[in-house]
Amino acid sequence: MDKKPLRDIFKAQGKPFAVPLPYFNRKRAMECVECVGGCVPSCPEKIVFKESGQAPHLDFSKSGCTFCGACLRACKECGGVLEQSLGGIEAVALIDTAKCLGHQGVVCVACQDACKDKAIHFLGMFKPRIDLGACTGCGFCVGVCPTEAILFMKRSV
Repeated sequence: MDKKPLRDIFKAQGKPFAVPLPYFNRKRAMECVECVGGCVPSCPEKIVFKESGQAPHLDFSKSGCTFCGACLRACKECGGVLEQSLGGIEAVALIDTAKCLGHQGVVCVACQDACKDKAIHFLGMFKPRIDLGACTGCGFCVGVCPTEAILFMKRSV
C-alpha cells in the first residue's frame, strides 16, 4: 500500500482542523459566529472554545465529548444553531504514523484504552488503526496520546 497519499493528508492540514461542536448546523454558521457563546461555559468537560469572529470548536487536548447535550441546551437559549437531529460530530480521528509510537515499534495502547467506542484496533502489537465507521469523533483518544499523533479531519459524507 502506498503511504504517500496518507502522509499528504497531514501535510495539507497546515493549520489544525477546528472540530465543530456536535449537532452543528453548517447552514447557520454565521449565526454561530455572531453568538455570545453560551455553549462554552455549559460544557462539563471544558472542551468548547470560541474565539472572536469564529464559530465555537472543540479542543480535545484535555478531554473528549461525552455527547451530554449541555452545549445543545445552552444553544437553544442563545439562538438554536445546534440541532439534535443532526447527530454527532462531523469529524473523524486519523493517526499520523510518523508520530505514532506504535508505528515506530514501541508498545503503546493509550489511544485504544481511551476509546469508549472501541473504534481503535491494532494490527499485531504495534499498528493502531481507526475504524472510521465506529469512530464517533468524541476525541478521548487525542489527549492521552504521548506524541500528539491523533489528528482530526472533516468526516466525508
